[in-house]
Amino acid sequence: MNGNKNLTVIDGWDIPSKEERETILNFEDETQNWHIYTDVPKHARKYEHFIDDSQPHRKGYSANGGKLAMIDGYIAGANVTIAKKRTSTMTDSQKEQARKRMKELHKKKRG
Repeated sequence: MNGNKNLTVIDGWDIPSKEERETILNFEDETQNWHIYTDVPKHARKYEHFIDDSQPHRKGYSANGGKLAMIDGYIAGANVTIAKKRTSTMTDSQKEQARKRMKELHKKKRG
C-alpha cells in the first residue's frame, strides 16, 4: 500500500470529538528533534509536509471520506515557532510586501 517502510497508515481513523482533540509538540533536547502528535484534522493537514519520512511515523485517514485526520512523527529539520494571530488590518504596503514574500516562497518551492 505505501512504499515508505517507516510509515504506518491507519485507514478508518475515528476522529475524536472536538472536546477530545489535541495537538502536542515535544522537543527532545538530547536529540534536538521535535515530535508532533495531532488528531486535529486541520493541524494534521497543515503539518503533514514537515514530517520526517526517514523516521517511523503514522498517518490516520478518516473513516468518513478518507481525508488525513491524524499524524504522529518527528518534524524534519525545522524550527517550531508560535506567533500571535494578526488582529489588525494590514495596510496596502504590508499587503504588497506579503504578496512579494509569498511569490518568492512559491518560486523556491517550484525550483
